[in-house]
Amino acid sequence: MAASAATPDAVTPDGGRYYGTLKDGKLHGKGRLEWDNGAFYEGGFANGLMSGRGHLRFANGEYQGDFRDGLMWGVGELRYDNGRKYRGDFQRSEMQGKGRLETPEGDVYEGGFSKDEFTGPGSYTRKDGSRYDGEFRNWIFHGHGRYSDGHGTVYEGNFVNGQLEGPGKATSAGGTYEGDFKNGIFHGQGVLKLPNGDLYKGGFADGMYSGQGMLTYAKPKPDGRKEMSGVWRYGTLPNDDERAKTRANVETALYSQRQLLDKALSSLQQREPGRINLYLLAVAGDGSQEVFRREVEFVQRQFAQRFRTAGHTVALVNSRNSVTSAPMATVSSIREALTAIAARMDREQDILFLFLTSHGSRDHEFSLHQNGMQLQGLSAPALATLLKESGIRWKVVVVSACYSGGFIEPVQDGRTLIITAARQDRRSFGCADENEFTYFGRAFFKESLPKAASFDDAFRQAEVLVADWERNEARDPQSAAKSGKPGDDERSFPQISTTSA
Repeated sequence: MAASAATPDAVTPDGGRYYGTLKDGKLHGKGRLEWDNGAFYEGGFANGLMSGRGHLRFANGEYQGDFRDGLMWGVGELRYDNGRKYRGDFQRSEMQGKGRLETPEGDVYEGGFSKDEFTGPGSYTRKDGSRYDGEFRNWIFHGHGRYSDGHGTVYEGNFVNGQLEGPGKATSAGGTYEGDFKNGIFHGQGVLKLPNGDLYKGGFADGMYSGQGMLTYAKPKPDGRKEMSGVWRYGTLPNDDERAKTRANVETALYSQRQLLDKALSSLQQREPGRINLYLLAVAGDGSQEVFRREVEFVQRQFAQRFRTAGHTVALVNSRNSVTSAPMATVSSIREALTAIAARMDREQDILFLFLTSHGSRDHEFSLHQNGMQLQGLSAPALATLLKESGIRWKVVVVSACYSGGFIEPVQDGRTLIITAARQDRRSFGCADENEFTYFGRAFFKESLPKAASFDDAFRQAEVLVADWERNEARDPQSAAKSGKPGDDERSFPQISTTSA
């Protein structure tokens, strides 16, 4: 209904101009209410309040549907300009009852709502193909349900705060497990059938064989063994030869990795409204030296305290000490982490901080290595492609590795601050197994960032520190001869490439 006259039939206390029928001086019947900010309501009124079917347009969205006592009440559709959309039941202007919610990222919630919270039976589908069907509590998987990660892995059982707990089942290309879970990981008694037909029955702890159990081989071993039984510890039996230990650990770790990555990505929280959010992706690439894991763990703690990244962080770690507790760093896991972060953040406003620490090669490939496993490295062009695919506009990328300056040209896009530990033709130093930090990691994160006004400022301070340390090491012939320390003519020359305005 368009306004029928230049002069409104009534003016509301908040300045709204009403065009329509009145009853006893109140808005009643069909009419249109307009405000100076462009908002309007068109539809039914009763006793001065919006009632019946109507169309309400407000600052950042619109609602079409039932009204009662001036509130959204009944069945309707609520759309926001950012693409968020809900269609279903309302009470007192809140989502209440059955409905379907679609997010700007392409996620879909369908089922029960209570006081604007997704609660009760329903389904959740993500753009990446993952889906959960079952019970929810305040948007989180809670109760009996079934989750498919979109990559062929399916979890079924009782979920508590988003993770399988108690008896359940997991099926994937890595095999089938039926038994007890704790925090989404095999823990308790269970049966694991591997793709090659091998079958383990017994105890598990933190995703590994633990306690009394028996591993039965589908085919007898060359020495005639058909099974291994006894009390397992950390995936192995005492006194087994080293090859058997490694094989058992690797098999179990590979099977657990899908769960660990799913758990890490599902724990990511949506952005906090009203401010620019920082999301952290930290990657420890080479598991042969623990210094990279230690750096990532330090940065996680530091960023949580200073930049409020708790719930906005994913850490991918290759380490002999975390294979059953943290998702491994692979090209695929980095891709999935970037996709998950992009889905939670405002890709046009929020900032991604990507920290990569490992060894690097002269052809500018970031080393991804886990003991006993061969992993594909991450090349500079591949990283550039992953970042572009994520759709994240503003980024800070810190690469701490030898020859890491070679990442600058492929990754730079005018909206990315890139910091590297070395020039494209120089090594970086300090990557010894016993160290807490590499030279650059210590200079940038531990020494400079706490007192810096910006990441750029932290780099300028770190650059000076690294140069001083390298010069001092070069003066000492004994120190220079040690692994991982610079010689007289070797300097790393850290690099920075700033974003355009």
